[in-house]
Amino acid sequence: DITVQAWSPLQKGFFQGCFVDDPALPELNRVLGELGEQYGVSKTAIAIAWILRHPAGIQPIVGTMNTSHLRDICEAAKVDLTHNEWYRLYLASGKYLP
Repeated sequence: DITVQAWSPLQKGFFQGCFVDDPALPELNRVLGELGEQYGVSKTAIAIAWILRHPAGIQPIVGTMNTSHLRDICEAAKVDLTHNEWYRLYLASGKYLP
C-alpha cells in the first residue's frame, strides 16, 4: 500500500503552511539555521536534504514557479547530513526516540 502526500514536503500539514521560519517551531528552525550555516545553504535546502536522507528512501516531489525557491531546493543535493545531524533535526521537530 503506497501513501501519497498531496502537499508540499515543506508544509506542516495540508492547510498549516510551511514549517521553515514558522515562529511556532523555534527549535526546529534554530537547528535548520545552524546546519544551513554549516553547509552554506538555506534552511529549505537542509529540510529537503533531511527528506533525501530519510531511511525510507523518500523522494520529495516539489513544484514551484519561484526560481529562488527552486535554487534553494536544488542546493539540498550538496548536503550529506550525518546520522547525528539527521536525528538532531528529527528531535528538534518535536519527535522523540523510544
